[in-house]
Amino acid sequence: MANSLPITPETITRATLDNGLVVLVKDNPNNASVTLRGRIRAGGLYDTDKTSGLAHFATAALQRGTRKRTFQKLNDELDQNGMSFGIGAGMETIGFSGKALVEDFDRLLDIVADVLLHPTFPRVETEKLRNELLTDLREADQDTQHVAYREFRAACFPATHPYHRLSDGRAETVKRLTLKALADFHARYFRPEVAALVVVGDVRASQAIEKIERKLGKWKVKGAAQAHVIPNAPKLKQILRKEIPLAGKTQADIVLGYPALSRTDPDFYALSLGDLIFGRLGLYGRLGAEVRDKQGLAYYVFSSVEANLGAGPWAVRAGVNPNNLDRAVEGIVAEIKRLRSAPVTQDELSEARDFVTGSLALRLETNEGVAATLGDVELFGLGLDYLQRYPNIIRAITPEQILAVAQKYAQVENYALAIAGPVNSAQ
Repeated sequence: MANSLPITPETITRATLDNGLVVLVKDNPNNASVTLRGRIRAGGLYDTDKTSGLAHFATAALQRGTRKRTFQKLNDELDQNGMSFGIGAGMETIGFSGKALVEDFDRLLDIVADVLLHPTFPRVETEKLRNELLTDLREADQDTQHVAYREFRAACFPATHPYHRLSDGRAETVKRLTLKALADFHARYFRPEVAALVVVGDVRASQAIEKIERKLGKWKVKGAAQAHVIPNAPKLKQILRKEIPLAGKTQADIVLGYPALSRTDPDFYALSLGDLIFGRLGLYGRLGAEVRDKQGLAYYVFSSVEANLGAGPWAVRAGVNPNNLDRAVEGIVAEIKRLRSAPVTQDELSEARDFVTGSLALRLETNEGVAATLGDVELFGLGLDYLQRYPNIIRAITPEQILAVAQKYAQVENYALAIAGPVNSAQ
């Protein structure tokens, strides 16, 4: 794969600090900046129905004040030095990233360490944040796309499964979260032995690791880390349809799908290419060509496979005229049946292969893209030679393999369907 930043095991330095923190460094002397990206294996999977949104709220609150910096001081320091830093929680991981000029790398690391290790959860700023989050949630409750996806997840995954909920929570739970709960979440789940940090830029590996050791080497938490497990969800056994009326809307949004696979499943590459052909390539693949362009049944329609540490959903999303709801669903199901019934064409597969290999090459042209890619390599245990192997992995996928995984995962008789917008009644 041709790119300006070749990534091979020889060009990456990977080290594990005494406290368990994994550090990966990719030197790029052609760029005067340094990009830093980190992940902690924690997040909304530890929330419950009563604490939904806790990980999201607690993590966002880290930047609202630390031992060394107020919220205002932190923002001023970033602005005055042309640096950036942000942190947020998803369902499976907490991610943070920053960028600075090489001469400000020490300052950026100091901010990272201060936020990760020494948040103070100041009452005034944290309550301001709570109000902002509640405003976002109330707005989301009126967004047909958000509501359809939220209710799809609730139908697709059992109530006991982490994926049953969204990580941003619900207004009624976020209202009740105490400052102590936020601090307790931080104290329990922010741990170096479940974290990895990637640094890419004009910095020597040995120097970067030494600097990180000084700032984060004393980060330690008592006790053992809690298990970080996303169980597989059972296959759906019937069509679960839920309609959520939202007043004042002219468009209905649809999400239709079923549980699929994790990122490390051997079927991932074939299903990913199949999904690309089915609902993403060009103007949304076959779905776009048939359901939207040819039949005129959707304003937009696309598919996605959410393959993460756990087996996420494979779903189709669409925005439609309410009068076309049933016909649009029929059109989507017909395309699923077509994907299951015959191999994709060689032309479709060739285009999909070129797209994914070309997209990765483009991603690797920036420090940010390299850091994000190395973060994925580490998180999913892909190996430092992954990018060397990747083109051959993609080229080896056949139409018959795509057909096999489509028949294995795509369901036309058992699926979850959520519709939000101007519908007649909730079911």
